[in-house]
Amino acid sequence: MEKTSELAEKLTSDLKPAQILALRVEAFSRGDFGTIYDTYHPDSFFREQFPDRVDYMQFGWAHLRRDFRIQYCEPLRRRQISSEEVHLIFHQIVKTAGQEVETLEMARFYLTSAGWRYHSSQKMEREEFSGSVEDIDFPVFDRIRHKVFF
Repeated sequence: MEKTSELAEKLTSDLKPAQILALRVEAFSRGDFGTIYDTYHPDSFFREQFPDRVDYMQFGWAHLRRDFRIQYCEPLRRRQISSEEVHLIFHQIVKTAGQEVETLEMARFYLTSAGWRYHSSQKMEREEFSGSVEDIDFPVFDRIRHKVFF
């Protein structure tokens, strides 16, 4: 049986969506792909792609551990859709395959019996938004014609 990580023990039902986001960032920095998996909503597209936790952990160690680093991640806005859905906008800079990528993202979180879980995110490259990062708001994401959530 797999040993529970220190971060996995922090994944409690009382965490708010911004805390789940911070936990995911910390888990990526530690290569704790089991905890990352556990933060996903069971009905997410991600879980469709990786229905098995161990398979994702092996994938993470083989493909993400060396080539993907979150250098910066800051929540900017929160929108309560319902008692069971929250959206967060965050600014993120990652280094992947030796390149720095800066994005603005709107993540969807849904409440489950285990607490809030990350469902999906709509991403835009930083240069797609001409204003300052602090000025980004939900209507910017709402106006995007071809919404892609991953």
